[in-house]
Amino acid sequence: MTPLLRSITVTNFRSIKGLVTVPLDAPVVLIHGQNGAGKTSILSAIELGLTSQVPSLARLDRDYISHLVHKEADEGRITATVDGLNGASRSAEIAVTRTGVSGNALLSLEQAHFYSERCYLAQATLGRLLEIYEDKDTRKSDSTLTKFVKDLLGLDHLDALIEGLHDAGDIRRLRGTLPAYWDVRETIPTLENDISTETTERARLDNEIQTVNDRLLSKLAELGVQSPSATPDTELSEIIENRQEEPELQRLARIRRDIIATRDQWRTVQSPVDTVERDNAERAVAHANASLETWRSSTGVALENLSARLNEFFSDLPSPQSAGPERARTAALQTLIAELERCVAVLARDAEDTGRLETLDQGLGRARARAAVLDEQIAGHAAQAGTLAQVLAEILPHVHSEDCPVCGRDFSETSTEPLRAHVSNRIAALTESAGRLQALTRERTDASRTVADAERQRAAIAARLLAAAARDELKSRRARLEELHRALTDIAPAASSGEQLIAAAAAASQRLSELRSYDQRAMAIRESAARFAQELGLEPVGEAEGVEAALQRFEANVSAREATLIAHQSARREALSDIRERRSLTAKRSAIANAIAEKEGRADRLRTAKEKADGRIAQARELGRRAREARTNIVRRVFNDSLNAVWRDLFVRLAPDEPFVPAFALPEGQGGPVEAALETLYRSGGKGGNPRAMLSAGNLNTAALTLFLALHLSVGPTLPWLVIDDPVQSMDEVHIAQFAALLRTLSKQHGRQVIIAVHEKPLFDYLALELSPAFQDDRLITIEMGRTASGATVVNYEPLIWKPDTAIAA
Repeated sequence: MTPLLRSITVTNFRSIKGLVTVPLDAPVVLIHGQNGAGKTSILSAIELGLTSQVPSLARLDRDYISHLVHKEADEGRITATVDGLNGASRSAEIAVTRTGVSGNALLSLEQAHFYSERCYLAQATLGRLLEIYEDKDTRKSDSTLTKFVKDLLGLDHLDALIEGLHDAGDIRRLRGTLPAYWDVRETIPTLENDISTETTERARLDNEIQTVNDRLLSKLAELGVQSPSATPDTELSEIIENRQEEPELQRLARIRRDIIATRDQWRTVQSPVDTVERDNAERAVAHANASLETWRSSTGVALENLSARLNEFFSDLPSPQSAGPERARTAALQTLIAELERCVAVLARDAEDTGRLETLDQGLGRARARAAVLDEQIAGHAAQAGTLAQVLAEILPHVHSEDCPVCGRDFSETSTEPLRAHVSNRIAALTESAGRLQALTRERTDASRTVADAERQRAAIAARLLAAAARDELKSRRARLEELHRALTDIAPAASSGEQLIAAAAAASQRLSELRSYDQRAMAIRESAARFAQELGLEPVGEAEGVEAALQRFEANVSAREATLIAHQSARREALSDIRERRSLTAKRSAIANAIAEKEGRADRLRTAKEKADGRIAQARELGRRAREARTNIVRRVFNDSLNAVWRDLFVRLAPDEPFVPAFALPEGQGGPVEAALETLYRSGGKGGNPRAMLSAGNLNTAALTLFLALHLSVGPTLPWLVIDDPVQSMDEVHIAQFAALLRTLSKQHGRQVIIAVHEKPLFDYLALELSPAFQDDRLITIEMGRTASGATVVNYEPLIWKPDTAIAA
């Protein structure tokens, strides 16, 4: 499917204001508009949408991106749509700001380069095309024109091949590029010595592995494990680990502990309990319970009543029945003492605060009286000092005689003291009074601060004082607590006696219970011995066998079993250690064997490489010679038969009367790098000068235009598009007619999509007539661009299709 430019939508881009959409889905698209209407902006937008850059502007201004957005907008947008690109219809949206371009181009890098160089001829590029493809020094192998020739002919690979084979021409050049070639003879003996050393080490590891295998087989036989020699270490480790003795050892250890505990219990119950001892224990229990009941009915009642009184103050105290008489009394006494100390401390602090409050009241009275005296003194000095001293100080510079500057009288008539001295003394007296006023003010401030501090202290103490009712209640609480403290102290001997009676009754009851349980424990021990025999699979306790002898027999059996299991456990750990050691030795041996194989292979490769080196050098020399010959033949063939022929045909077609024809100069030598230059040839034979010197302005434009078309047609149509901006500069009518016919041929016969922008209306109409649809499904699109009164860009789109000529048909 042939790629076809379908449409371009442009918003606020270069000279285009607002949003316009230009359809392009026709073999030929003609765009017309006055200068500044936006024709070039449309073509630049097409290039930006396809390649995400505008190389035609980049050649003129490196900072061109900052000028792409319309001057009255902050952002521009371009949406390009192409049908049949890589087999599908694709669109790309490009956003443009004054700082950069964002969005993905429709074309790949290779396609974008082809479009900018072979498909799009900008107006600014047309006049400078010969300069772009001709460097000032035409013999430079890296000039723009030379790079184009190499790209055109595909000579980069041949040049790289020739350059790469240069060192093969003389074996001495290979010392720098192939140092390993000279080190081969030294490397091979080193490798052979390493191989010999590592082979010895491998034999030693084989002996160690065999020793470990023999030791492992012995441990496996001890464990009773039958394992083939080919069993993997992982599987063998799992077999050994699955035979762990730890659970059985734990079970035997538990049985041993139970046997020892049962034997100790049996020894405590072997002595029989006689009837007399049991009767004495029962009488002791009855006597202790009677004494305890007597105490509870007398002293115990008093202790309970005292506990009830204490619960009025402390609800969380333990009762004598639950905690015991002495412990309950001790806990109550500790709590009571703490509360009594708190009450005494609160009352003492309240009495201290009352005294401090009286002292502060007296101090406040004295401080307020001192403040009043200071206020009177400050008022007296304020009347004397102040503004008068300042006024006299301002008048003093004006006193130059004995005449008063205020009233004009002679001061010497009233006093022998000079007027100036009198005024100075008066100012000094007033100034001294002002200093005294400042001192009194500071003292008054200190007095006020003292009064404020005392008032704050008094307020804090007054807020802390207890109310009269609270103080009386606290004193009453202290008195009742003192009474309870005295009662708890007095009842201490009775509580201690009750505690002793309770302990004696408990001890008597416990002794009686122990005597009664002797017979029950002996029966339980015999049952435990029978259970041990069953768990161990041994004979039970016989009728003639004592219980202790049977327990010793059971313990000896457990010890023998434990010894066997511990031996197996040790053998298992040693076997697992041997497996790990064998695995480590095997890994080392494998690494050494791999190293030996790698070094032997490397030595063989070096020997082979050394044998082939001379042969390859000879082959490289021959290949370099043939590559140079091939490059020379390609350059001569193409310049004679391809590019120059296309350029000549196009130029002669547009300028049939021009005697000089532009062409690429042929390489003079057969060797060396490819260099390219431009020249002119006489039609009758012979060489001319540079095209810029030999051709007129119109024919120079024709040469540049036909050079672009030749570049486009000299390679395969990767992108079958021709986009040209105002191509007929300085052309006469003959050139224009020939150019229109050429465009018609390219469009109708060679399948090129042609987009032409012109600013002259007659030329636009002429091209629309010459390029009109000529057959079924052929189309032509004309675009008229203009502006509204507000400056917005408008586009008038007119599609033309093929219609049969009715006159001829008739």
